[in-house]
Amino acid sequence: MVAWMPALAVLMSASSASAGVDGYRPAPSVATAVTVVNAGFELGATGWSLPEDYAIDPHGGRNGSAALKIVRADPGRYTLAWQTVGLEPGIRYRFGVWVKTEGVRGDESGGTICLEFADAKGWIGGHYPQGVKGTSDWTRIEYVGQTPDQPVACTLTPYLTRGSTGTVWFDDVTIAPEPPSWSAYLILPGQERLDPAGGRIVLGSVLSGRFVPAPGKIEDTDLVCLIRAVAGGRLVAELQAPVRDGRIAAELPATPAGPAALKLTLLEAKHKWTLGECEIPVAVAAPVPPPESACRIDAAGRAMIGGKPFLPVGLYFSGIQRADLDRLAASPFNCVMPYGSFDLRFDRSTRTGIDAVGEVLDICAAKGIKVIFSIKDVYAGTQWAQTEWLGVKGESAVIERAVGAFKGHPALLAWYVNDERPLTMLGRLIERRRLVNRLDPGHPTWSVLDQFDDIPGYGGSYDVLGIDPYPIRDKGSRDMARVFDGLDQSARGIGTADGMPLWVVPQIFSWGMYDCETREEMLRKSRYPTEAEMRAMTLLCALKGARGFVFYSYFDLFRPMAKPDLDRRWAEICRVGRMVRDLEPFLLAPASPVPVEVATERGRVVASRLTDAAGRTVVIVAGIGPGPSRAVFPVDAGKRYISRYGLCTAAGPGRFRFRGTDICADILSEP
Repeated sequence: MVAWMPALAVLMSASSASAGVDGYRPAPSVATAVTVVNAGFELGATGWSLPEDYAIDPHGGRNGSAALKIVRADPGRYTLAWQTVGLEPGIRYRFGVWVKTEGVRGDESGGTICLEFADAKGWIGGHYPQGVKGTSDWTRIEYVGQTPDQPVACTLTPYLTRGSTGTVWFDDVTIAPEPPSWSAYLILPGQERLDPAGGRIVLGSVLSGRFVPAPGKIEDTDLVCLIRAVAGGRLVAELQAPVRDGRIAAELPATPAGPAALKLTLLEAKHKWTLGECEIPVAVAAPVPPPESACRIDAAGRAMIGGKPFLPVGLYFSGIQRADLDRLAASPFNCVMPYGSFDLRFDRSTRTGIDAVGEVLDICAAKGIKVIFSIKDVYAGTQWAQTEWLGVKGESAVIERAVGAFKGHPALLAWYVNDERPLTMLGRLIERRRLVNRLDPGHPTWSVLDQFDDIPGYGGSYDVLGIDPYPIRDKGSRDMARVFDGLDQSARGIGTADGMPLWVVPQIFSWGMYDCETREEMLRKSRYPTEAEMRAMTLLCALKGARGFVFYSYFDLFRPMAKPDLDRRWAEICRVGRMVRDLEPFLLAPASPVPVEVATERGRVVASRLTDAAGRTVVIVAGIGPGPSRAVFPVDAGKRYISRYGLCTAAGPGRFRFRGTDICADILSEP
């Protein structure tokens, strides 16, 4: 049995870093204050843009002070109050508001606040903390999020979410920069497990905040990480490694088996500053052959089961019934992620509890379907919190019971530990990942995020990263820039070439199923992604290095307003799934996709070359949109290629031209 250190990684600000490292001293902290005009609404509407639904309640706030109030009776009405705030690029900010609610109803999160960003072309993203529903007394909502790296317009928006009704009061809006800090996390080897023989390690490095006055900055070339490996209470190795583009790579010597720690200090050589310290607990143990059904992540970021690479191509479920599994077994999909994992049970089954869940998993295994088991709600104080199950209470007790019951089941693929939880929960998320790794080293943890700018900050809280960019918001949606941005931030956080896997969540649903009350309203205001769009979004993820695809969602197909489209849409989704399975030899090759340099004539086009174990190649090309995409790109000389979807045509020896419109993609393959 491998012993583990249960302590969390310590994320320390520069002011607490050690000053005794070869004459180095802690870096001075520089923080730029942010002003929210009329944050408590005592000056009426001053500083705020308020639509008709919003009004100042002179005595509705905390302690009888003023407050902002919204009353909404029509779920189809959606208005926003907002204020522009001056924020610096690439800085983490903590923002929040006090909220009180009365009779708030709706599918989304209720009364809350968000921080949004826009450039010259319009909205580019934001941070959206969970709100408050029902009837509640004053509740503090707080969130930490990072601004984009480039200058953008920033707005704070206290609001009632789309499709919600009821009354909400807001008071005391705040926003402030987080203190400068540094954190590091282990990318390779996976699951924070080191080989006693030593070997290469790769760490992610996240430097947040401003350490020097503007316009000064920390230069990447001046950064060095001091690495101390400690085992059995003694120092077994000490070395320095450069920090480049958020990565630290080093060769560790042999280390005694058992619990150990990597104690890290970030040094800035120009000013002789220490910028932060971090400690990562690790387990040192010789690799052992895993059980036949176990899943491990190899150095190339692939899921490995029974010594063979496995490509997850699945769907989000709620529950699972026998008819679902029959439909799935006849499809290209090989895995499911059921939100209701704790409550899985076939209709008319006589089994209950663990036996009922086990019966469902048994049939999944018999049909060759893997299960990503959801424990994402086992966090006290969160929406849908599940901290009691089958007679045990408390987060750790529930996790230990579930993992202990199912870690040996042949259907199990991974543990779903985080569904868009905020960065303010990072310590709990890291602790959860380590607890599951300790209880079940045979299966990875999967975390899915939509907070793309914050992805590097989540390092250490997962074994497999997921992103869920859903760009088709309404009838006017014509680009997949959000997918591209999510993939770009994933590369910053884990570097798909560094070996940590990325399992993406492509969109197959219509937002209208969440925003609208009737089918007629859904069809009028929103739309499904077309088959070509679903295909293009998926191919963009593939060419950027994704090693798994779990589409959202199967259960949306059966909503009353969507069910008339079931047969047509299921056929489309299956064709997209079949396309991914056809690419399996290329997506599961040890080598990562190699970017192809394109000569763009119009729009934004990206391409990559993928090579399988037999030396065959495919080229995947995608246009981000909106509007026309035109580009010329090279292919391997002497090889003949065929366009699968007709968007690529020969443009001379060793060259092809791509032509598409809006969200589009093509595959060039050898015949």
